Amino acid sequence: LGIGQNMIKVHCVNTGVPHVVHLVDDLESYPVREVGRKIREHTLFAPDGANANFVSNVNGHTAAIRTYERGVEDETLACGTGSVASAIVLGLLERVVSPVEIQTRSGESLKVYYKKTGDKVTEVYLEGTASIVCEGIV
Repeated sequence: LGIGQNMIKVHCVNTGVPHVVHLVDDLESYPVREVGRKIREHTLFAPDGANANFVSNVNGHTAAIRTYERGVEDETLACGTGSVASAIVLGLLERVVSPVEIQTRSGESLKVYYKKTGDKVTEVYLEGTASIVCEGIV
């Protein structure tokens, strides 16, 4: 994918919304906002754009993720569909095996389960904590 003057290797998958997964060496120092915005707005994903997931620290059953989300137009603390997309891509690349524990920016871990047969992934499940952060009446 051409980003400015640079070409980066990405993987695309739709987990209900389009996601781009990009493996990086140093997740902490990676310019997620800048590159994420360029991926989100890339003509390849027009007109609606795509979420951008940056993944590193891949090791058997684990990986770390940072996500730039369309609509929010910024990095978010976690993204369920992005974690699923990343786990699926890593599984298809044979870098991880199910279940995969995804460490999000918030510090929470999400667990992704899937069944892989050849180049097909089925029976995908996402597990994580849930809590009420606000209540209201409209």
